[in-house]
Amino acid sequence: MSLSYHSFPAARKVLFGLAAGLLLASCDPKEDPVTPSYAVPTTYEFENVSYAGQTARLQMLGELIKYIDKANTPGVVLDAQKLKNMYANTGNPFADAALNTSGKQLKDKTILSEQANIERLLDEVAAASRSTTPGSNGVAGVVTTKDGSRSYLLSPQGMEYGELIEKSIMGAVFYFQATGVYLTEEKTGDAIDNTTVKPGEGTPMEHHWDEAFGYLGVPIDFPANTQGLLFWGDYVNRRDQRLGSNATLMNAFLKGRAAISNKDMAGKNAAIPVIREEWEKVSAATAINYLNRAKTNMSDDAFRSHVLSEGIGFINALRFSPVKKISNPQIEQVLGFIGTDLYAVKAADLDKARDLLASVYGLTDQKDAL
Repeated sequence: MSLSYHSFPAARKVLFGLAAGLLLASCDPKEDPVTPSYAVPTTYEFENVSYAGQTARLQMLGELIKYIDKANTPGVVLDAQKLKNMYANTGNPFADAALNTSGKQLKDKTILSEQANIERLLDEVAAASRSTTPGSNGVAGVVTTKDGSRSYLLSPQGMEYGELIEKSIMGAVFYFQATGVYLTEEKTGDAIDNTTVKPGEGTPMEHHWDEAFGYLGVPIDFPANTQGLLFWGDYVNRRDQRLGSNATLMNAFLKGRAAISNKDMAGKNAAIPVIREEWEKVSAATAINYLNRAKTNMSDDAFRSHVLSEGIGFINALRFSPVKKISNPQIEQVLGFIGTDLYAVKAADLDKARDLLASVYGLTDQKDAL
């Protein structure tokens, strides 16, 4: 008699169990999900995009710095209260009435550790603007470049207040909010709501991603369009020839946003470190650029102080990413080489500051050309 499946009840149970096991295994929820297929646009045009608050804050800093720069002309005295009102958006301080009623401000988005420092600088620049004598070593006042083309209001130690304030806000507000707030688990992590759509804003995850993008200060068709760049966007573009940062940053923002809208968390998570690392490298490379420019203008007090103040601002900005490549002790070492008296700085010390930054960021082969 031939053997058959029906002849062995025990065998039927084993085979049935194997089949069931294979079926369950094929539906195992722990398996890696299939990556959805979708197109990534070449411009930042998605459904329900909004970063109006970021745009307003960029414009607020623009007005604040425009007001501070008036004091680069001797005899122009700044109002300390107006400066602090512009920082906190109180008392209708802006020429653009829409900013006054926007409900947005720079102060409450500043990392807490820097708020008092920025307000101190606002008080100091107002006090320095009252100086009736030209600035010099130990004396606050306006200092003019050797060629007579530019003048800057400097502290008694040669720090340019306007640049320190501008770069402090760029770092402690724009860079910090983008990399240290919006591109974090708390705002764009996988557990954040990516289902509930608010018309005009999208899901909470989409909106938070858009807000991070808004702080970059570039148009939606960047880098094909480099008109109207604001703050970080301008410096990203300046470094593009050496770093290729324009495409790197924009493509990562586009890929991340497209990934979120298509429920591709792996794609979104892959874009975040690209943005953080490239943005940080731009800040370091820009600091190196200013250190180089200072070295070639050591005998010009005004210009040397101007570019070093910018460089110091970009070095300080490196503090505000939660996953920065450079350590806080290394940042202090770089700043220590520069010192706190820009009238006394030595070219050899600027080389040490530049070389340390270049080493940390893999820019040693480009340090002279940046």
